[in-house]
Amino acid sequence: MMYTVVLLGISILFAVSNNLLLHRLGDRTLQGRGEVFLFQTAVTAVWIVILSLLNRGWSISAEAWGWGSLYGVLTAAFLLCKMKAMSTGPASVTAFIGSSSMLISAGFGLLYFHEPFSAWQTVGAVLLIGALCLSTVDFSHGDKAQRTWGVYSSLFFVFSGATGILFKLHQNSSDREEIDGMMLAAAITATVLFSALSLGFGYREKRALPKLPKSAAAISILCGIVSCGYNRLNIRLSGLLPGTVFFPVFNGCVIFLTALATAAVFREKITKRRLVGILCGIAALVLISGGIG
Repeated sequence: MMYTVVLLGISILFAVSNNLLLHRLGDRTLQGRGEVFLFQTAVTAVWIVILSLLNRGWSISAEAWGWGSLYGVLTAAFLLCKMKAMSTGPASVTAFIGSSSMLISAGFGLLYFHEPFSAWQTVGAVLLIGALCLSTVDFSHGDKAQRTWGVYSSLFFVFSGATGILFKLHQNSSDREEIDGMMLAAAITATVLFSALSLGFGYREKRALPKLPKSAAAISILCGIVSCGYNRLNIRLSGLLPGTVFFPVFNGCVIFLTALATAAVFREKITKRRLVGILCGIAALVLISGGIG
């Protein structure tokens, strides 16, 4: 049990660190879309190194390549939107929005796999929607920067849910055991995609190859380590812990600790409305996960 608790603690620490690093990156660190895509290229390149070690080489089956290619495209969109949302808006609310994407995967499980959904979980879903509205109402009529954050955080929510659906489908297929191979294929796909976009936009914007500032290059390596780390650990933890324990504990701790850390490190203010929305959201996540009833 102690082994599982330690892994869960490391995963939460990695996830919170990733949120803080992306928030630290800021919207003005990277100049142009060429540098934005180059940053993500560096992140997914780190994923390749880590996952090739876990996969014990480069052997990937055709089935894993099929799943990994789809997963890689969605992961690329997810990582890009998360980076832009975290760097342009409040990290605490953005973390909450990302965790709330379990609404999408839960709805898919209900409709496609006919998974049971209790009355308490229905209450949790309604409460979560209300909490999201309460937490983001300050940005509905904000300036251009706030509207930009709204767009990217909405896309972050959608693509986070979509990656959850694809992984759910993978885990219900005959290829569910080849996790490291599938994730390695996804990382390679995402890296190739980001590289092509970086070169294309870099040429259009500067007529030269894009180059990362030193600070952004360091952050990209750290983001690659912690983001790959918590995503891979969570796959392991989902098999060690019941979903009614793992999902509310992980999501609740990441949201709460991100809010505390950004308030302490970046002096990010949390209004009473947002705080109430986040706390209601954590309670809703517990209900949706089946922790009650």
